[in-house]
Amino acid sequence: MEQKKHILKATRVLSMSKTTKERISSIAKDIKGKELFPEKIELAKKTLSKIKTLPI
Repeated sequence: MEQKKHILKATRVLSMSKTTKERISSIAKDIKGKELFPEKIELAKKTLSKIKTLPI
């Protein structure tokens, strides 16, 4: 059985210059895999370590 690939069309695309696209891509490469908010992550880990069970 063949599955059809859906073609997605972009909507609400912002037009930007080539240099802007290059700057955004270089910044995205720099922050990829980094923790952006280390203080908040440590606080959340401390808070969640005190909880034994989560009410569901």
